[in-house]
Amino acid sequence: MKKKKDFYELCNIVEKLRAPEGCPWDSEQTHKTLAKHLLEEAYEACDAIDDAVPEKMADELGDVLLQVVMHAQIGKEEGTFDIDDVTDAISNKMIERHPHVFGDVSVKNSQEVLDNWEEIKKTQRGQKSAYEAMLSVTKSLPALSKTEKIIGKAVKAGLYCTEDIPTFAADEIGERLFELCALAYMNGIDAEEELSAYTKKFIKNLKNIAENT
Repeated sequence: MKKKKDFYELCNIVEKLRAPEGCPWDSEQTHKTLAKHLLEEAYEACDAIDDAVPEKMADELGDVLLQVVMHAQIGKEEGTFDIDDVTDAISNKMIERHPHVFGDVSVKNSQEVLDNWEEIKKTQRGQKSAYEAMLSVTKSLPALSKTEKIIGKAVKAGLYCTEDIPTFAADEIGERLFELCALAYMNGIDAEEELSAYTKKFIKNLKNIAENT
């Protein structure tokens, strides 16, 4: 049986690719030029997970890992960080945000795990308000995913009323979203851009309310 290459062999391959005698394309890449490829590979990995084909999943997750190693190698060359800094950072984060596993905190269910995670994250980032927490939501997320996260934070903080919101089945929501996208298209409107713009306005309004109360 052929010996499988391990993680640090991958790191050595990437280092060789970016060396002067290596690959011209790989050696020209920067954090910025690779950013779009990281997103693309992540989406392809999600497709593979949906397809539920193990071999395809392993292949696509390898492409995502390659992007991480490439960024780490660039950081190493620049003297800013390396792959050990990456693994150290995520290891420490997992330990700090799972006090119910690595500490003496008790939880009853997965929801309490998520609640603790958010509180620990807010403390670590020095976030004192729901507004600051909303600003921390990843800017490069697709507009719909970003809006869902922001609404979730607003609801938890009691800043968004849910009492009079009607209940819909999942397929009804999908249909309405589809119709809205179609309506935007027919009117020459970029739905992604407009949702993102409205969400920014929503956050700004919450800030104004907080400052005037």
